[in-house]
Amino acid sequence: MRIALLGSVSSVIPPQGQAAIERLAYQQALGLAQRGHTILLFALSGSTVPHKNVRVIVVGEKTTLSGVGKEGSNNEEDIYGASYKLRLELVHLARVIGELTGRANEYDVIVNNMRGEAVLLPVAASLQKPFYHVMHLPIFPELATLFQKYQTHCISISNAQRKANPHLSYAGTAYNAVDTKEFSFSPTHKNYTLYLGSIGRNKNPKDGILAAKAAGATIRIGGRIKDEAYYKEEIEPLIDGKTVEWVGELHPKEVIALYQGAKAFLFPTLWEEPFGLVMIEAMACGTPVIAYPNGATPEIVRDGKNGFLVHTVDEMAEKIKIIDTIDRKTCRASVEEKFSIQSMIDAYENILLKEGATRK
Repeated sequence: MRIALLGSVSSVIPPQGQAAIERLAYQQALGLAQRGHTILLFALSGSTVPHKNVRVIVVGEKTTLSGVGKEGSNNEEDIYGASYKLRLELVHLARVIGELTGRANEYDVIVNNMRGEAVLLPVAASLQKPFYHVMHLPIFPELATLFQKYQTHCISISNAQRKANPHLSYAGTAYNAVDTKEFSFSPTHKNYTLYLGSIGRNKNPKDGILAAKAAGATIRIGGRIKDEAYYKEEIEPLIDGKTVEWVGELHPKEVIALYQGAKAFLFPTLWEEPFGLVMIEAMACGTPVIAYPNGATPEIVRDGKNGFLVHTVDEMAEKIKIIDTIDRKTCRASVEEKFSIQSMIDAYENILLKEGATRK
């Protein structure tokens, strides 16, 4: 197949930090190229995928400021207005459209990971190219209506994700993957529990802290603070630096070490989780997951096998106490079987071939 793979207009590929979508786009590009497919990867300058079958199509560069804003500030939003970041992404998306149009004879199918997907749908239709959208982000009603209008081929990242919009045209499910070489196995732990992820009410890390305290266990907690008020009101007062330790945002290598040392990864999400990449990252390192059964978590956590599914803080606390009954090797094996990069690429390849997205 000749695939136009739309990667990102916001971060380089592969990402320097914890940008999950960009890392998955990198895995898609490399994995499909290794299967013999030709990939045009649309991404920012500085992006690279080390394979002869991958060519990067640059659709944006690092911004260079051309002036100063109020009171001498060099902040882009002070100079160009509060909508600067949105407008910049639209500039990059315009370049994506231009490259898709100008290179229409170089690819046969479009696979999209980019946000801003709505503006790409009529372009793909006018080019008469099959367009597959990977559902990394939740679908809101207006976007769902547009997907229906253009009969967009949607690739869900879990089966549970389809429940919110069962009427869309689903080409298949491709579970997210983890690099099992990078996230290596640890047969032992260092007797602490762990929460890593967004800090916000929907992710609900507070319940993880309360469960760990109730179980008499220590917990390390970190991630990007998405809701500052929630962090200040609900999380910060519980941090004592001893039983509850704040580790903040970390370098990927530090994250892996934390996964490897944890005896349990706590995932008390309250929303309909589309996937939950942190769960398979933890299990790849041998760490069992204790999670609330919302969204895709039951597709990842097999109760009593690679972790536990619970409904309350008290239940989570009880499972923390018996977490060593879960075999860490089983956690690792569950990722190798279902959530490896090879499994993910198998899914994408099968979806595209099944749909006939081949060179005409």
